[in-house]
Parts: sequence; structure tokens; C-alpha cells
Amino acid sequence: MIKELAEYLNECEIEIRAVEGLSLPIAKEEHRSLLILPSFNILEMMEEAVEDAGSLSSYVRHQLEEASGLQVDDAWRIIVESELAYSDLSPEQKDMNGKDFEEIFKAYALLWEDSSLLNEQICDSATAPFSINSDWIEQRSENDEIIILHLPVRSGYEAPLWIPMGGFNECPLPLYQSLIFKHWQDRYDITPLAVSEDTWIIQAGKCPETEEEALRLAKEHFIFCSYALEGCPTLGHYADDLMKHKVWYFWWD
Repeated sequence: MIKELAEYLNECEIEIRAVEGLSLPIAKEEHRSLLILPSFNILEMMEEAVEDAGSLSSYVRHQLEEASGLQVDDAWRIIVESELAYSDLSPEQKDMNGKDFEEIFKAYALLWEDSSLLNEQICDSATAPFSINSDWIEQRSENDEIIILHLPVRSGYEAPLWIPMGGFNECPLPLYQSLIFKHWQDRYDITPLAVSEDTWIIQAGKCPETEEEALRLAKEHFIFCSYALEGCPTLGHYADDLMKHKVWYFWWD
């Protein structure tokens, strides 16, 4: 599997390293270094992308061209519309056309209407920060080796396109992941640290500076991946986390 993935990534700067004894963090000057935990699901998505586009680089280029005509609110609208599609809400409530972010979030919140999770009051959170380490990688790796993808600093948001995963359950498609990563890169200088078939780990270069900004970011995370709030009793607690911790953990069931 490693060999096949590496062949698809032959136009990129990559390394293959043994999982055992892996030294972290991995850094390369003027690059974003992404740990790829290989899986057959990722390989299958790469195969589909290459089959449609001719090469992985062509797929990335076509996706970036499509993304150039979209705004990040388009991604929020599409994600929420897909979540609401099979709900009992009315067609008007499901229609995201022309809605701004707060309206989009209010519509998404209807799925969680009876949940205390949506409490927006900022509360002190005692959640410990997540730290990616070699033990975490060894526990989740299906292989003895991993791939490290080096992307230019300003191209970090392209990571979901080079390593396509998602489009299952509640996980957004790579195109919308990339749009959202670009938004977060511009605002919080994010670096994608690791990806597996169901997980993204991201390092933020800075935290939200105000409670209002932190709550907005918490809502974005909640739409992107509702599981991000696992371990936090409310949205307000999670917003407090975001003001303290710079590593973001997204996982989809």
C-alpha cells in the first residue's frame, strides 16, 4: 500500500519513514509537513481521483479551479444542506440559499435543538490539550511505515486534495475541506499535521483573541466535525478550549 500511495504522490516531495522510533515534530524549512497514516480507504479515493482526472496533480488542479469560484460560506451551506437533507425539517428550513454563516448555523442547530451542547456561554474548560506523538501514531497506523508529504507553506490548505479522504457519513468532501482549510489558514495560520482515513489533526499558528471570535470558530468546527466537541459539555466550553489550545482534532465515525 505504501508503494502505491507513493507512486500517486510522485510529483510531490515526500518521505517514507518507519513508524517505530519516529521523531516528532517533523519540520522542513518553508514547508508544511503532513504525516499520512496510510489506509486502503485513502488509496481507493486516490485511485478514483486519478481515474477521473488522469493524475493526482490534475485532480488537485481541477479541484482548485472549482474552489476558486466558491467562498467558504458556500462550503458551510453545502455541508449543512447535506446534513439537513434527511431530517424532518421543512423545505424552507433546509434551504441554505443566500443565508449567511449565523443563519446557516441556526439551521444546523435545529438538528440539536434539545441538546445542552449548544449552550454558547463561555465557560472555563479543563480539557487537556491534545498532543500528537509517536505512541498515538503507532496505535493508529495499519503499517510499519508512514508517508510524510511536504507542501509549500502557503499551499498547506491543498492537503485535503493531495490526500483525499471524506465524503462519507458526516465528513465533508475534499473540495470543501480545502476551502475551509484555506479560510482557517488565512485567519489562524493553520498547519495540517496528520491525516488518516477518518481524522485530521491541525496546528493553529494563533488562537482566537476574543470570546466572540472563539465562539464563531467553535461553531465552524461544530459544522465541520461535530465530534470535535466530544469531551466538552457545551459549545461555550469548546470555545474556551480554542482560546487556550492550538492543536485541533477532527474525527468522524
